[in-house]
Amino acid sequence: MQQYVEPTPTQPVSRNLQDNVNYVNQLLGIGTTWDIMAKPFRYGKLNMMSYVTNGFFLTMNVVLILDSFHKCVEEFERQHQGEDYTIEDLVFYLNTHIDFVQVQVIDQMSDAVRFILSGPLVTFIDGYDKVLNIDTRVYPMRGIAPPMIERVVRGNHDGFTETMLMNTTLIRRRLRDPRLRNELYQVGDRGQTDVSLMYIKDVADEDTVASIRELIRGVKTGGMMMGEQQLVDLIGKVKWNPYPIVRYTERPDVAATALLEGQVCIVVDATAEVIIAPTTFFQHIQHPQEYHSFPLVGTYLRWVIAIAVFMSIFLPGAFLLANQHPGVLPHWALFFMATRNDPMPLWAELLLAEFALDVLRFAVLNTPVTMSSAIGIVSALLFGQFATTIHLLQPEVLVYMGFVMISQYATTSFELASANQLSRLWIMLWTAALNWGGFIIGTATWLGLLLFTKSFGKPYLWPLIPFRWKNGMRDLVVRWPSQDLGGVPEILKRKRGRVK
Repeated sequence: MQQYVEPTPTQPVSRNLQDNVNYVNQLLGIGTTWDIMAKPFRYGKLNMMSYVTNGFFLTMNVVLILDSFHKCVEEFERQHQGEDYTIEDLVFYLNTHIDFVQVQVIDQMSDAVRFILSGPLVTFIDGYDKVLNIDTRVYPMRGIAPPMIERVVRGNHDGFTETMLMNTTLIRRRLRDPRLRNELYQVGDRGQTDVSLMYIKDVADEDTVASIRELIRGVKTGGMMMGEQQLVDLIGKVKWNPYPIVRYTERPDVAATALLEGQVCIVVDATAEVIIAPTTFFQHIQHPQEYHSFPLVGTYLRWVIAIAVFMSIFLPGAFLLANQHPGVLPHWALFFMATRNDPMPLWAELLLAEFALDVLRFAVLNTPVTMSSAIGIVSALLFGQFATTIHLLQPEVLVYMGFVMISQYATTSFELASANQLSRLWIMLWTAALNWGGFIIGTATWLGLLLFTKSFGKPYLWPLIPFRWKNGMRDLVVRWPSQDLGGVPEILKRKRGRVK
């Protein structure tokens, strides 16, 4: 995670309205960023420009406030016709006459920009070197249900919804950086689905952002009815490689952290998940709970997840290999041996157990909630005592495949867990066919697939291959204390100078 960023260069508030408008528009990317609204007004003799971030207010409230604001300004000017007055006089009048909200004066440009990104209505007035701040903000709040995945024991429990504006607002609430850009595109000839491309201008690599932007613009499809996965298939040119080249998240804090680390977030309307790209194999096994725990506990959790991931890939193949060569195991490891000869070969029992567990998973997924407990009881009877009694499956097969399933679900990323399942089957079948040689071939081809996989031009196995310790492997093997966290990962750093 990026620790510290140099403060944004600022300038004093000018008495010339156009100077202020030019500065703020350039800083916030007005015209590029769609969710920051800029609206000029003229009330009486006063020329104004107001800024507000969409999603931090209720439209009807703002309409009523602006109507009251208009009437108050006109009445104030009528009462002071021909007299000189200060902006403090105007603010005092507004605070005693305007409905609903409080008005205050801001005299620093940095404060004005901060308030724009925080939600209030910020208004620059021609002829004055101070700014009006009208507190119209209403922060988005989470619904009753927490995120379905990436749950944490302690920490925030809000999650993305199916509304794109709400999702971008949840990210902006955590990341009030004036260089956070939010570009809007429509994808699909018929569906015209709204897609937002979010990145931090002076952190994300410009070439990566430009590449993803062109890929989104070049999508040719009728509609985006299947949401985020359909978009990833199209922009990532996904064929038959099962490994995910993007990361999905339902958590605003995870998306905001990814932006700070130089990644790009893609928000698809009508989808409750945000796409993070580019990504690597090792980023898929990180869990938010690590950063809601103390460093040593977080490091332990990280290693537990990593071990579970690799066990879910290699354990069935290793179990099959050990039973093909029983004399290789030492005495203390004999629990790894199947104890009886069943009609079906061991590799067929492993495949059958894999298939049965997938059937059980889909049965639970598609069963009404009120009946799911009954499905669990029936499954326990079928795949437990009865399966071993009729010599359909050996007890050791049930134990180890059950452990593999638990390890698979311990993987943070559901997409990575599904890809690892296919890799597990691949290695297991090669081992059944060619023994030691098959296990080596299966593992080598799996490793080769990962070596040739790229996520929008970035090596999938980075920082292991190519190896990078600082701002790379160092931050993967240990969950460092917050004050010792590294900066932007080396592979995601900008290849050009800092944006001015």
